[in-house]
Amino acid sequence: MGEITLEELEAPKHRPDPEDALVVMQGWLHAPSDWDGTRLERLWNDKHGRSRLGVGLCIANSPRRHFVVSNVPYDVELVRAELESLIAELEAGPDEVDPEPEAATA
Repeated sequence: MGEITLEELEAPKHRPDPEDALVVMQGWLHAPSDWDGTRLERLWNDKHGRSRLGVGLCIANSPRRHFVVSNVPYDVELVRAELESLIAELEAGPDEVDPEPEAATA
């Protein structure tokens, strides 16, 4: 797998009310054109329960991928550190995507 890096993570436009401190953040990843983001999405979604990560598709072989992460605290550095940690975990692990669990046969 080629190198994946977090290029940019934007702070939300509006600070949330203290009672509703979860926000949506967006940013850009740099990744090989054949990388689809599935494993990173799965890692994030499994680890963070209500929070969801969505990574955009490669457009015209561009290494830049847009992503959106929802239901995260209003703390850009915390979200950045967690994304970078999961990217490092991906790059340290095997290249293949874990298969989906097979349906039980009756």
